[in-house]
Amino acid sequence: MGQVPVRVSAWRDEAPANAAELSCRSEVRSTSDAPQPGAREVCGTPYTLDTGTGMGKVVQDCVYEIYDDYCTYTTLQWGVVNTVVQRGSGLTATWPGVNLRAGEELGQRGEKYMCVVRADDREYTFDLRSMAEFEQCQPGSKWKLTVNSLGSVVEAAPER
Repeated sequence: MGQVPVRVSAWRDEAPANAAELSCRSEVRSTSDAPQPGAREVCGTPYTLDTGTGMGKVVQDCVYEIYDDYCTYTTLQWGVVNTVVQRGSGLTATWPGVNLRAGEELGQRGEKYMCVVRADDREYTFDLRSMAEFEQCQPGSKWKLTVNSLGSVVEAAPER
């Protein structure tokens, strides 16, 4: 993990002072029922209001759109700088070596354990949930497999 350039959008007054490549366009930020300086009046379709006197009154609802600068800019945020993957086979699982530069730190780690079992001249591969399960997948170990009609393992448990 480290500082990486990211494109972000925000209102001009919310953008950091050191934002790079600032480009802005005028957009509606809010509306008001009362006139505001620099606001644009937007009115709906006129309609007739029943006054109860036999005469209708033509009215029109209006709002005032208040515009502001909405900007897109580049800023630095924590993000993934590099992903390191190590694949292997056998019973010795190890984390890949990582060389961190100044300003970088190790991000989230994740692992995936798989077991390969041969039965009836077929090979079945299935995921394991933990290192403890992986350690049970030794050469010569016996497993009870439930296999679906497509030949995929849907359930696996070591035989005791």
